[in-house]
Amino acid sequence: MIVGILINSIILMAIIMCIGYYLRNKGILNDDGEEALTFLLVNITTPAMVINAMNIEFSFEQLKTGAVLLAIAIIFDLLLVLLGNIAAIKNKDIEKKKMIKYSIVMLNGGFMGFPLAYQIYGSEGMFYATMFHTPNIIFMWTYGVSLLLGKKKIKNRYKFMLLNPGMLGIYLGLFLYFSQLQLPLFATNLLDLLTNATTFLSMLIIGSKIATIGVKDSIVDKEAYSASFFRLIVSPLLMILIMKLLNFDEMIGQIYVMYAALPVAVLMPILAQKYGGDVIFGSKIVVITHIISLFTIPLFFWLFTVW
Repeated sequence: MIVGILINSIILMAIIMCIGYYLRNKGILNDDGEEALTFLLVNITTPAMVINAMNIEFSFEQLKTGAVLLAIAIIFDLLLVLLGNIAAIKNKDIEKKKMIKYSIVMLNGGFMGFPLAYQIYGSEGMFYATMFHTPNIIFMWTYGVSLLLGKKKIKNRYKFMLLNPGMLGIYLGLFLYFSQLQLPLFATNLLDLLTNATTFLSMLIIGSKIATIGVKDSIVDKEAYSASFFRLIVSPLLMILIMKLLNFDEMIGQIYVMYAALPVAVLMPILAQKYGGDVIFGSKIVVITHIISLFTIPLFFWLFTVW
């Protein structure tokens, strides 16, 4: 039953991605339009989704589980760093090595993971998804940016890491969770509306980015497939083993396996352009992982449930 809901959600997201691809190809959605949609998603709807997820009844048992899951997510990210180094070991191109290492650790948790978790499990699932995604955000702005920069320095990196819109959403959500402050009806309705808009906006943007990057050139790059193998196959298999060994609740295991199977963060080529790295190669990995993940996410989700 739950696998069917996931497949339905994946099909829905794929259709919206195709709409974004079409709009971009026809020139209806241009750079300015995509930038405006990305601003809305990053700064308004995704933080609202996180706040909405944490606006639930306080539970010591849930808090204890969340703390354990947060620790698991941190350890898993460290394992992904190790996997990234293994995947890049044979590549002699320094800039491509950066992108391979980055792509294996950094997941598209905000644009794709949150919408999936919310569609399938609602606010409870979003709470656990946030436990997985928070360390990955921190890794993105510490390890990820350091990897791209090499020996270069940037101003206010750690300030941005701690005060970006996604983290501010987490802080506000935690405040609501611990304080149990009751929001007025218009505020909860607004959060619901913004939460429901996140899936549409995120998939539209991903479809547009795939059109911009180009599918034809991406699907023939063998090195990009090598990086994609670790991101889409090895990562979820590792998480399945962890969840089975720890014997967590099935819903939590499903969310964590789903997150471990997510494609590369769409911000990767943008950050590569800003801080250093092979932008074209990184873009190809983004395209390949997003297309293939439409099939591999349900596959590993199903494998976890039947194992």
